[in-house]
Amino acid sequence: MLHLATAARWLFVTALIISELAYARPIVLATSEVSPFSDSKDVSKGYVNEEVVKAFEELDEQLNVERYPHARALMLAKKGTVDGVFPVHHHERFTDAFLLSDAIPAGASGFLIRTKDFKDNSSPDNLVEWLKRQNLRGIGYLRGTTAPKFLSKETFFNLYPGASTVNLLDLLGKGRIDVLFIDKYSAKEALVNERPNLIGKFNFIPGAEVASTYHLALSKQTPGASQLIEKFNLALQKQKQSRLLTLTLEKYGVYDASQGEEALVVGAPDINAVFQAKAYLDKHDSPLLHSNIQWRIMDETVLRRRLLGDFSVNENSFDLVLIGSYGLPIWAKRGVLLPFKSHPADYDIDDIIPAALHANIVDGQLYGLPFVAETTLTFYRKDLLEKFSLSLPTVLTYNDIKSLAKQVHIPEKEVYGIGLRTRVGWGQNMALVSTMANTYGGAWLDNNMQPTLDSKAWFDAVGMYAELVRQYGPPDNHDMGWQENQELFAQGKLAFFVDASSLGGALFDDHFSKVTQFTGVTYAPLGKQQKGAQWFWSWNFAIPKQSRYVEEAQLLAHFLTSKIFINLLKKARGEYAAPSGTRHSTYSSDYLQAVPYAAFEHQALKLLSSDKPGNAMVGKQFIPIPEFTAIGYAVGAQINDVVTGGKSVKAALEGAQSQTQIILERAGYFADKEE
Repeated sequence: MLHLATAARWLFVTALIISELAYARPIVLATSEVSPFSDSKDVSKGYVNEEVVKAFEELDEQLNVERYPHARALMLAKKGTVDGVFPVHHHERFTDAFLLSDAIPAGASGFLIRTKDFKDNSSPDNLVEWLKRQNLRGIGYLRGTTAPKFLSKETFFNLYPGASTVNLLDLLGKGRIDVLFIDKYSAKEALVNERPNLIGKFNFIPGAEVASTYHLALSKQTPGASQLIEKFNLALQKQKQSRLLTLTLEKYGVYDASQGEEALVVGAPDINAVFQAKAYLDKHDSPLLHSNIQWRIMDETVLRRRLLGDFSVNENSFDLVLIGSYGLPIWAKRGVLLPFKSHPADYDIDDIIPAALHANIVDGQLYGLPFVAETTLTFYRKDLLEKFSLSLPTVLTYNDIKSLAKQVHIPEKEVYGIGLRTRVGWGQNMALVSTMANTYGGAWLDNNMQPTLDSKAWFDAVGMYAELVRQYGPPDNHDMGWQENQELFAQGKLAFFVDASSLGGALFDDHFSKVTQFTGVTYAPLGKQQKGAQWFWSWNFAIPKQSRYVEEAQLLAHFLTSKIFINLLKKARGEYAAPSGTRHSTYSSDYLQAVPYAAFEHQALKLLSSDKPGNAMVGKQFIPIPEFTAIGYAVGAQINDVVTGGKSVKAALEGAQSQTQIILERAGYFADKEE
């Protein structure tokens, strides 16, 4: 009996050791495009993905994530080739092969139809009967998931599983299916990034959303699966209690709709001027009580994608929104925005700088009020140049920048020659790179709408950009936006910083920057010509046509863009706090004295101005078509591959040329020529 008891104890100890050894290896999970939204280059991104990754970090478990089509991800998990799969829908059919986690909160799924089939815009009381009345029979859904049971039970409908979200959108666009049951967030992302030619052609059936929850499914073949799923659930619960889960969702622009039910919802980018305005409104009187305003402030790239995603399916999440000078004329022409037809008596519209005003005029009507505007400036460290007995030339070129950055680059002391945007995005790395291409003599398209990204001008510009970033930039700088570079400059770790003039307010704020007294400013560098060396950009308050509170939105927009507000903000928070670039009166003698870069900005904006709407921008960093968001992202990803060393400049630009050509062809810009 003693021997049997000893053997039993050894077996128990051995089982524990095996279990511990199982946890010693990385957990391998498969993810798919079901996740809103799994990044093909970084599978840890996407709000469901990030929640899962953070939970495993909390557990101190090693995790490897691999991306597959959803059906294949499920198959691999069922076979035990991977330890599990996420996300899986709560309504998917599962075998006994899986253990499911608690629900991971997500957005909603909906029923997408072609706009031309949207003959009855009321919310259906009975979706099945509504679809039957419209004779919408073909229901598409993502392979590996299931369509709602109330549809699959009806013999009237024909169900079609699609290989991917993009494939299903194509089928819907061509009329091969009538309805697409799809996660709303994923559908919008796919339209914006991969199928811009279909933007505006679909609607979600109102009031027919299906709440979505997702789960992590662990294979029962995974050693210690039951203990691991219990630990994962505890980590997930901790995320909920700490609001980390809510903050993760909001990082991706996903908000609880009930939060803004009785408030004016303002969509805004996370720029300095927005935070200054919000801080003022929180403490001072204004036309609206601060409690009646809900600010949804997010990364500017996320905001653009949320706006464009909503517009792509004829929806709206905001009552008032800051929209950029790229999107405003596009959506004004499509009837998405309401014009400002009158102004308060003391608004003084003639005080607005022409470049900022004309960027908001479409077909003779004003669709936006400029809140902040900017051009490109070069910020530099005067003390570092003096230390090495260097000086700026009268006319600064990118060759000069390269030579100077090389001489002041001291990486062993954490001082780097230059900081430039590298984060992928048409408003991130491409805002700078396309402006560089302009000043090297390049353009996005020729007069026949043909892309020119494989030209020598682009080759020279991208070659210079990549050399500056790789040779004289900070380490691991392949995913840096303006915020990260601004922070490094403020910490004294950059010698040069070429970016938006609007960033100067923070760089000359002693509370933010350690090098205020050593900071110098000059105009943007030139490549081979003056024309196009500077970009123009403005953030403008606009009112979506579907705004619930139009009068209140107009009132707030006029106040926040007025001379009165700018002066109040200066008095309350200092001269540097004023949103710049929009009004001549902003550049008072006190402002010019307090903000050293202001004179350069004002002069540069006046040079970019024109008496005619539409001619305000000399250096155009975007193509004014809806498809440009996809083009800019695709080209930005190719150029980022040069920064990381994955591609040569030549190969990246050839890829960019090909992708741009495909997007334009798919959108029909060459249809007449083909005929």
